[in-house]
Order: sequence, then C-alpha cells, then structure tokens
Amino acid sequence: MGLYELALGFTLGTAAWTDWRKRKIYNKLLGPAFLIAFSLQAAQSGWSGVWLSLTGSIVGLALLLIPYLMGGIGAGDVKLLGVIGAFGGVAFVITSFLYGAVFGGLVSLFLLTRRHALTAALKRLFLLLPKNLQLYFLPRLKNSTSLSAEQRAACEEKFPYGLVLIAGTIMAYFWPLGW
Repeated sequence: MGLYELALGFTLGTAAWTDWRKRKIYNKLLGPAFLIAFSLQAAQSGWSGVWLSLTGSIVGLALLLIPYLMGGIGAGDVKLLGVIGAFGGVAFVITSFLYGAVFGGLVSLFLLTRRHALTAALKRLFLLLPKNLQLYFLPRLKNSTSLSAEQRAACEEKFPYGLVLIAGTIMAYFWPLGW
C-alpha cells in the first residue's frame, strides 16, 4: 500500500466517520486532502498529474452541483467528490459517482419501503413527468390512498450521502469500469 492509498483511505475513513456521526464533512479535512492529492499527482506524474487532478476535481464538483443547488445533498458531499476526483482523475471520479448513485438508490428504496412511503415518493416523481405521461398515470394515482404524516416525513428523510459516495469510491478502486 502506497502513500496515495493511505491518503485516500484516511480521507475516506475520516469523512465516513464525521458524516455518519454528525452529518457533516468538514473543510478542515477536505482542504488538506485536496492539496495532498494534488501534490501526490504532481510528484508522481508531473504536469499530466496536475491536469489529471485538476480535471478530476472539476468533474467531481460538477457531477453534484445540480443536486446541491436543488437542496438534495450538502456542500460537504460535493466537495468530497471533488477531492475524490483530485486523487484519481476523471474516469475514477465518474466511476465512483456511478457506483455511489447505485448505492444511494438502493439505500433510498430501502428507507422508503421501510417507512411505507414508496408510493408517496413515486407521486412526487410523477409531478416531474411531462404532461402527456401524467395523463397516462393519473387515473391510477387518483385511486391510491392519501399519505399519512409519517409517510410524508419519510419522503423528506435524508441520509448521509457521503457514505454512499465513499462506498462507490471503494468499489471504483477495486472494480474500475474500464473507461
């Protein structure tokens, strides 16, 4: 195990701990981690490493910018994916993001099913559909029961998304998608 793996592992482990315990990923972790990732890439590969780290970081930030602006995730999650991109580059951060999205979807399905709120979530998703598709599904939704307060609260429930990004990064490290 090299310095790269140790630095990435420490960053991911610390971020997982703070995200799980306090629902925050701190800048005092991510700032130095970014500088270490950038420095390691530069020392290892010169200017191509600098470019790899810079583009990976920008892509990582861009992947979660819209969910952040919509209020779906926190800024720490966005910055964490940017740091992951700084460590591994564009292909690595995209792979981490995709694995993380799959894990996030599975966790969301589990939470919604456990709280009996999957129907409520599907209703909210329905409102995002184009009008012609809404007309197709509307008769089926009118026949469903109304939502309880607990089901509405379950649809608004959040979980520490940094954890699924970290799980996705671990998967990407051991099973890259072959970009």
